Amino acid sequence: MKVVVDDIELDLPAGTSGLDAVFAAGRDVPYFCAHPYLSPVGACRMCLVESGSPRRNPDGTLVMEGEQPKIFWFPKPMAACTMQVTEGMHIRTAKTSDVVAKAQAGMMEFTLLNHPLDCPTCDKGGACELQDRAFEYGYGASRYGFDRRHAEKHFPLSDFVILDQERCIHCKRCVRYFEEVPGQEVLDFIERGGHTFIDTEEGGLPTGFQGNITDICPVGALLDNVARFRGRNWEYDHTPTTCTLCPVGCAITVDARNGRLERVVARENREVNEVWICDAGRFGHVFASEERLTRPLVRVKGELREADWDEAILAIRRGLGGLNPADLALYLNADSTLEEGAALEALAELIGTPSVDHWPRYGANVETTATLTDVATADAVVVLGADLGEEAPVLELRVLEMLRGGILPPEFPHGTAIADLRLVERPTRHPERLAVIGGAPRLSAHAGLRVTGGQRALARLLRPDTDELRAAAKLLAQAKKPVLILGADVLHSVSRELAAGLSDLVTRTGTKVLAIPAAPNSRGLAHLNLVPRAGGLGYDRLAEARAAFLSRLDPGRRARGFTIVHDTHLTATARLADVVLPAVTGYEKRGTTVNLEGRLLPLRQAALEAGEGADLIRTLTALAEALGVRTRIRGLKSAQALLAERLGVDVTDLPNSGVIRPLGRTFTAPTGLTFTPRLWKERMHPNPERRGSRVPDRADRIATWERTGQAGGDD
Repeated sequence: MKVVVDDIELDLPAGTSGLDAVFAAGRDVPYFCAHPYLSPVGACRMCLVESGSPRRNPDGTLVMEGEQPKIFWFPKPMAACTMQVTEGMHIRTAKTSDVVAKAQAGMMEFTLLNHPLDCPTCDKGGACELQDRAFEYGYGASRYGFDRRHAEKHFPLSDFVILDQERCIHCKRCVRYFEEVPGQEVLDFIERGGHTFIDTEEGGLPTGFQGNITDICPVGALLDNVARFRGRNWEYDHTPTTCTLCPVGCAITVDARNGRLERVVARENREVNEVWICDAGRFGHVFASEERLTRPLVRVKGELREADWDEAILAIRRGLGGLNPADLALYLNADSTLEEGAALEALAELIGTPSVDHWPRYGANVETTATLTDVATADAVVVLGADLGEEAPVLELRVLEMLRGGILPPEFPHGTAIADLRLVERPTRHPERLAVIGGAPRLSAHAGLRVTGGQRALARLLRPDTDELRAAAKLLAQAKKPVLILGADVLHSVSRELAAGLSDLVTRTGTKVLAIPAAPNSRGLAHLNLVPRAGGLGYDRLAEARAAFLSRLDPGRRARGFTIVHDTHLTATARLADVVLPAVTGYEKRGTTVNLEGRLLPLRQAALEAGEGADLIRTLTALAEALGVRTRIRGLKSAQALLAERLGVDVTDLPNSGVIRPLGRTFTAPTGLTFTPRLWKERMHPNPERRGSRVPDRADRIATWERTGQAGGDD
């Protein structure tokens, strides 16, 4: 349809909001309550525009003014976020309308009526939309001289989120987020009129996805307690990269200051996490800057002592002296990049060791055919033996999105639609589309069909023996776009017979399968030959190895012979090692990871202080030097060249959103171990007091008020 914005004619799809029409024209309009993934409600009234439309005569012809249709303008400016553009509509923004400019300045004045205006000291840290928009669209002075309203400040909603009620401008983003995205109605407005304030029910915020409200809050009302007081927005080095804490591969931005990782915020990837991340991804980053190993350690007279890399290489050469290099077992963590995996595979082949493995992994690889978008737009999903909260939290949000109808926001040249008018508050959900069999306790609350007991879940679904299981099988059979999600309880025990039965189910019902890998890059590393070869020792037989090299694995035991550990921290295994080499975290790497869909995603290096820490490629180069061999992979470029040969993919310039490419055959072997998914590791738990941002308890707050006296006056 034809729409004119500030005399710029546009051709827009039906259903476009006035807000997106303005941005499609390259013009600007301020907004606080609108958000691309939340329902538009017109709460803040900042996106005011003048609008007018042509009218028709009783005979259906247009009312003309000369040779052009006459435009009938609405008498007052309207909120663009809740207004749908129509054929021939004209819109005027503040750029061309003094009425709009005055109305927006007036609304800004009204919004700031009770705002505390503590911008110089606000712990939002310079990332405040209200501050930016007040500067652009406000009067610069207020006509209201009376005392501002005062409310409780620094009120802890949880260990991670702090609420400052004075700063809230009632945009309702956080309320709508909890209602519409994770489906947890825990925040709301209390009282009415000038007494309205926002609060939560007793018990605070639910764990899982609470941190997203700190990103979408347009003011300093909801704050990340792990990051507050750590720096100002302009002081951070912002690095767009991929989260490597679980197999989803969410897009994140890592903010570092003075070499420390101070904040992680969500970044949009429409195909993966949209714009949400889990609490572990947002708050569990403190390990990257605390208690790091920054120098190699060499065992001397029974004790680990600091050394430099030359001394460490010399110690490795002595320790492996006289040993056949083929007796050196090589093990790496399955969150390693593809490039690191290729480097380890190349070294293993060079020295001829059959003892190679990565962990965690499952003993069988199940082919995945579904994407996260397939899950969100499915008409039936069966979750089988999966605890999504521990294995892939954001996948749970995509399942909940499916229950809301799978409405994916359209994309314009200016980005994702800012106000998708198809999204509504308290959306209708379809629990009958979801069946949960075993596991997934949190998701079970949203399922129309729940079956307890994850043991033999796949075998029981293939041969249903209860009414509930028959209903789940029927759900897949009758759906047009069914998806089956397989979790750890199933993938631990996939036999050849079960795999054949699963293949038959997929063929018969057209079901797409999404198997959740055991680790962030298990799916990618499965395409490299990183499993025990004939006569080799798997990771479970580490203690039998004559010598071993472990990269960021902590089994709590060592090889019977010389042991080298490459890790970021002095773990229990590192304390048992003969040589410890400092490693870098997933935030400090360049490389490629493969998420649960098979999407190749780029990792980028944040500006963190890691001392002499090295990634696995550089460490293996040093190990090869100690062994007296020269490995083919000596850096990122040579590793990527090898990947192009091995997997037939070019990973040198991946887009931020990643790409899905076939990677060829997979390698598998029995593991001999049982893997239990656990998202939060011990070192990921933040200690606010240690970081200088301790949440004030009630006694602290009362003491503060007593010191300062009752607040009053226009501050």
